[in-house]
Amino acid sequence: MSKTNILLETGTNEFEVVEFEINYVQQQSGNQIKQSFGVNVAKVREIIRMPELTKMPNLPEVVYGVFRLRGDIYPAVDLCNFLYSQENRSKDAKMVIAEFNNLKVGFIVNEVRRIHRITWSQIVPSDSMQEFNQDSTAIIGLVQMAEHNILMLDVEKIVADIDPQSAIDDSADHIEKFEANPIAVTAEDSAVIRKMITDKLNMAGFKIDGYNDGGSCWRRLSDIAKEVENGHSLDEFVKIVISDIEMPEMDGYTLTKHIKTHPILRQIPVVLFSSIISPDLMHKGKSVGADAQMTKPQIGELLEVVRTLINNKELVNLNEAV
Repeated sequence: MSKTNILLETGTNEFEVVEFEINYVQQQSGNQIKQSFGVNVAKVREIIRMPELTKMPNLPEVVYGVFRLRGDIYPAVDLCNFLYSQENRSKDAKMVIAEFNNLKVGFIVNEVRRIHRITWSQIVPSDSMQEFNQDSTAIIGLVQMAEHNILMLDVEKIVADIDPQSAIDDSADHIEKFEANPIAVTAEDSAVIRKMITDKLNMAGFKIDGYNDGGSCWRRLSDIAKEVENGHSLDEFVKIVISDIEMPEMDGYTLTKHIKTHPILRQIPVVLFSSIISPDLMHKGKSVGADAQMTKPQIGELLEVVRTLINNKELVNLNEAV
């Protein structure tokens, strides 16, 4: 199964989802259920037939082994086991090869269905999905299709649960504090990442004005622009914006485009901090005017980039390489 050839214009709030199925047995009835899940195409490198796995000692229960593909070694994670504590016993299982946060992982699924083009505004956030039995922390949200629903997987959270040390590099050898207490406006739908960013920026002397999605963040920035029109200084409300890319309602590309085309807000530095930042996708953030783009493990480096932007120093290759 290959990706679509139709290019998405950056900043339109659209993205593409790979839909696949997980088959599990419902405990109450004993019936076999087929549940559709989705992952952003930007995180999927390819989809292959089930490869030969090599069992390794001391692996977590949901990691069935490792396999080699074009010189790279991938762990094989059984999503059925992770989500429902049931082994995937299908002989026709498929492998979704994903890459994010500089990690490479193979996810075992039952069947891959198709690719959908949707908008972030179509996603119902996970906190509105109490009727589902799945651990909501592994679900970003729900996409309501015409005939069925697709649960969007938080693959970063899954990997973090399996191997916490791989989740994010939160190191920072020395944090120099800003005495002026500048305000950072953040947009991040992951509570874990949002807290980590907030904690580190607080340590650096920042005040945080944080939002769970790009839409809420944009509405706040629009209100700030009105305050500036009424005579207030922009620095009273925001000194920098740090945004994820994948978020319900409005993605980070669209948020950045709105900021950088606004006559008042365009002077605010914007950092895109996301698991899907890669050399192949750098052009997307650059096209909407992002001042810097960084992948999520680089929390320590994020502080240095923020300091550089706040001090109006010359940026070197922050939009050219991860």
